[in-house]
Formats: sequence, structure tokens, C-alpha cells
Amino acid sequence: MTLATYRQPKAAYFLKEVLENENIDCFFDISPNTEEKLDQVRVQVKSEEVERAVKVMLGVKDKYGKNIEAIEPVLDTRKIIVPTDFSPGSENACLYAIHLAQKIKAEIKLLHVYENPVNDDRIKKQMATYEEYVSVTIEDVREKAKAAMLAFFRKLQDHMNAHEIINVRLHSSIVMGSMISRIGEISKIYKPDLIVLGIQGMEEESSNELAGMANEFVRRLKIPVYAIPGPVSPQELKKMNILYATDFNENDHTSLNRLLNIMEPFDKSITCIHIDAAFNPSKKERMDELNTHLKENYSVHEIHCQFIEDEDVLHGIQEFAQKNHINLLSLTTRKRSIFEKLFKPNLLKKVLQEANLPVLIFPS
Repeated sequence: MTLATYRQPKAAYFLKEVLENENIDCFFDISPNTEEKLDQVRVQVKSEEVERAVKVMLGVKDKYGKNIEAIEPVLDTRKIIVPTDFSPGSENACLYAIHLAQKIKAEIKLLHVYENPVNDDRIKKQMATYEEYVSVTIEDVREKAKAAMLAFFRKLQDHMNAHEIINVRLHSSIVMGSMISRIGEISKIYKPDLIVLGIQGMEEESSNELAGMANEFVRRLKIPVYAIPGPVSPQELKKMNILYATDFNENDHTSLNRLLNIMEPFDKSITCIHIDAAFNPSKKERMDELNTHLKENYSVHEIHCQFIEDEDVLHGIQEFAQKNHINLLSLTTRKRSIFEKLFKPNLLKKVLQEANLPVLIFPS
């Protein structure tokens, strides 16, 4: 049931924090207000928790001395957005994100973006007026999305209960629009540290599309993307054997620091590799310099570099990953690089599906 509706997203996020601190599950329904050209955020709770939620909401002003709209939310925890279409692929991503969040102490926003059904030319007008048709059609799609999200949310909660995960906040939003643009808008407010994306579609075409979407998220939103190709056992997260593909770019140092920051709680080893078609003395010298730098500045970490000869970058990565039991590949997007071609959807899909390897992609 809808507890409150806000034009200011920050008010909705603050109320969410207050409710979840009282162990009240909170849901967002974000819909456009066409007249005022602003989004409205409906804060919703389960019907059986409405009475308790209302008491908590009414107590905010007494506790903080301000109305909810005037209070800034406290955003001091790590945040993960997981886009979901309720498919098996997105469920794999959600389950992985839950176990990841447990380790890095993060909260998770499940986000379902549904298209405006009125834009579908296949839908025929069936109402007396176009305005009535638009209203009824959109409301019908929204209600179906809400029902699907609630069922999906409960399924994830059952998984958390079965694995005794109690320290991960899980909340959800549904919103109408296009996936990338809406996630971009929400990210400006929510400020996620990661987007965890399932890239295993039910059909080959959808897998290809999702792989391309991972690249678009990184390129356009400048947010790291953790792409999950299929089911991953929680046991895989006990020891992270990480492969970082380097092209000796200055951005590698920044990405490596971000990688270490995200993976700080994990028992981990990191191998930086550079792949070239033939032995190159100058590249070997760069590799030696990087190893020296790592020993001097990252001595507390198990991290080193290797030079690999292979004419096919993709093959070199897959072969090394298989031989060394790698369970995470990380790299940085950039132009004019031997790794640029990895982010064409068809080749990225091959990396993710054929190697069956999660990939953490950093923006340049």
C-alpha cells in the first residue's frame, strides 16, 4: 500500500531509511507526472505493516525537528543497483549481489524498468477516449509490474533467510521508461557504487543485447558494472582469484585502487596480465616496472603481473582464467586499446558466457 507520495526523491529515500531502520520493508513506485513533467515517487509498504509504518512516519518530525521533505538522507553505506526483468538471468545477478553485499556491507536496490505500453503500436485503442485508454493501459502494466516485483522480492528474501543473511538491506523500485536513461536518472540521486547486471538472456539475441547494455552503462553512466553470466555458487566468493587485464594505461592505477577498495573484505589474489601477439622487450620492461611498483606500494596485497603471448586477446584471457581458477575478470574501458574490442556486444558475450566468468568493468 502507498504510504506517501513525494516529488522530491530525497524525501522518499529518507523515509525509506527510517522505515528500514525499524525493519519495515519499503518499495518505490516511480511514475511520471506528465502535467508537471516531474517524477512522483510512491513509498509503499506491505499492507500488514501500514499501521506501524504510519506511526514511524508521524514520529519523524518529533525526532528530527523537521518535516521529511526538509531532511537530507544519510547515504553513508555502499549501494548496488540490480536491474531486473524477473528472468533467470537477472535472478542470478540478484543472488550474486546479495552475497556480494553481505561481504562489502552494501544495500541493494532492485530496479524494474518497464516500457510505456502506449508507445507500442500493436496495442489498439479500446476506450472511449484516448486519455482514458492511456490511463487504464499504463495502470494495468504498472500493477502487473508491482505484483511481479513483490513475488520476486519475496523469493530473494527466502534465499536470504535460507542462508541466514540478515545484514543486507534489500528494497525495490519500479519505473516506466527506457532502461539506460531511467537508471541514469535514478543513479544521480541514489549514487550507486556498482550496477550488478545479469547478462544471461533466455535467447541468444537477448544475451547479446544485455552484453551491449553492460558497455552502455559503463560508457554513459560512468559507474562500474559487475556483469554476471550465469549461476554462481556463493562458495566462489570465499576466495577471489581476480584477473585484471592491463594495457599499461594511467587509468589502470585508478581502477586497481577501486578494485582493491571494493574487494577489501575478501580473501583474494590479483594477477595483472598484459597480452601481446609476440614478445616485446619494451612491454616486458613496462611489466617489470609495474611489478616493482606493486611491491613498493601494494605489499600488503597478494598481487603481481604477468606477460602473456597470444595473438587472440580473448583466447589469452580465457586460457589463463581456466588454468588459474580465476573467478573474476576485471578491466577498464578505454578507446584505442587492444581491449576496446572486448566491449563489442558479440565478443563481450563470448567472454561472459563461454568462460562463464563474472566481469567487473570500470569506466575510464
